[in-house]
Amino acid sequence: MATEIRLPDLGEGVQDVTVNRWRVAVGDAVKAGDVILEIATDKVDTEIQAPADGVLLKINYRNGEIAPVDAVMGYIGAPGEKVEGAAEEEAAPAKAAKETKEAAPEPAQPVVAAEAGVRATPVAKRVAAEKGVDLAAISGTGPGGQITKQDVLAYTGAAAPTESAALPGDLADKASLPVRRLAAEHNLNLRAIAGDRPLSALTVYDVLSAIASREAGKPVRVEPAYATVVRKAPAVKSEEAPAPKAAPETPAPTRPAAAPVPSPVQLKPGEELVKLSRMRLAVARNTTQSLFTAPHVTTMWDVDMTAVLQHRAAHKKEFAAVGVNLTLTAYFIEAVVAGLKAVPAANATWTDEGIIIKRYYNIGMATALPMDQYGIGGLIVPVIKNAGELNLLGIARAVNDLAERARKGELKPEDLADGTFTVSNYGTSGSRFQTPIIVQPQVGILGIGVVEKRPVVVSSGHPLEPNMGDALVFKAMTTLGFSYDHRVLDGATADAFCAAVKKHLESYTV
Repeated sequence: MATEIRLPDLGEGVQDVTVNRWRVAVGDAVKAGDVILEIATDKVDTEIQAPADGVLLKINYRNGEIAPVDAVMGYIGAPGEKVEGAAEEEAAPAKAAKETKEAAPEPAQPVVAAEAGVRATPVAKRVAAEKGVDLAAISGTGPGGQITKQDVLAYTGAAAPTESAALPGDLADKASLPVRRLAAEHNLNLRAIAGDRPLSALTVYDVLSAIASREAGKPVRVEPAYATVVRKAPAVKSEEAPAPKAAPETPAPTRPAAAPVPSPVQLKPGEELVKLSRMRLAVARNTTQSLFTAPHVTTMWDVDMTAVLQHRAAHKKEFAAVGVNLTLTAYFIEAVVAGLKAVPAANATWTDEGIIIKRYYNIGMATALPMDQYGIGGLIVPVIKNAGELNLLGIARAVNDLAERARKGELKPEDLADGTFTVSNYGTSGSRFQTPIIVQPQVGILGIGVVEKRPVVVSSGHPLEPNMGDALVFKAMTTLGFSYDHRVLDGATADAFCAAVKKHLESYTV
């Protein structure tokens, strides 16, 4: 029996993948553990290994196509073995065509003939055969114009699939998340694709059809899968339903088409259009979604880094002796864990039913990726799992490992999943202060500015009134920027978290 090729767990929020490249072709021999497929998500590229020894019998998703995370990507089995699911799909149309031929006065040969020159899914072919429909007369809305089951049902006037039905009220003007994501990845205007339809009626196939039309250099014309199609009505007896006479040559009205997607950006002299990478699109989508999901508030705290720097100077060689670079980021992450333990609500997730407090500490570490020639870079957030169970050495080791693998593009999906709080050390690039955006569904993100010498007033007398005990000294300082979800934290609780972080950083002893 053939073995299915399935995708591993790709982490929370991943709904589909793009097939980058099949490393083997149908008929090639493979061994269990061989890398046979490369896929991509918004966050990482992943290699898929063969689940068993044998021969690649079938590929369900080709290079460049989008597949859901629960899809069967292909099958591996013995040479010459038939794939059980594919055999049923091939046998069903023939059986249905035979039944149709016996039941109807007209043979179903046109369906078979049409299939030879028309791209259609196996299920679409089976449904067309069952209903005696000529596939050549149907316009496909699938990838590259492929005819889907929904197209056949729409042509026959059958009930519309639930995924293309418009939602009521205010929800009617909001497309589903997979539709919005796919449109954003390919820079498509959903309003233009929808035409007169509500955005909630759009399906992934509508967007894929628009992509295929644009790549073919044709105007994008997307027809709703559930629209009523006027077909030639069957003859009825006059005594059953007398109808007015109509000229037989009157053509059936065509379905309305949506407005074409706007033409490409018109560049002026001295301008250049740089295509967006998958990662840049993901950053844009995620940050926009977060900003409009959670009410962001940012509080700023100055921290004296003298104690941290002295501790680092005293222990840097000790850490290096065991192959660990003791960075300031490790100190900040350890301090964040202390802050989260002091204010558990900062390590939480908002839901309409209540606030989920998390008693484990998976700290995301925002990592900038190298910029290209245009100054466009990328951002990825690997996660240090169970940081609350690690000492400073363990945290520093994890920071080194994740940062290095992020820059080499060697992170795995599990390295990016299940974060409960995020740290962004933008001070490494010289920035003094930013207002970081929360990584959903977390409650907060702590930004850390550059560590620099600043003049600070130190007083042995009254803390506010001038006195002879005042002195101006220069200290190594940094500014923390804590952006938090105001649905969960208020100013007082957010400041309590920052106070705990500040206290931890200023309390190191050599």
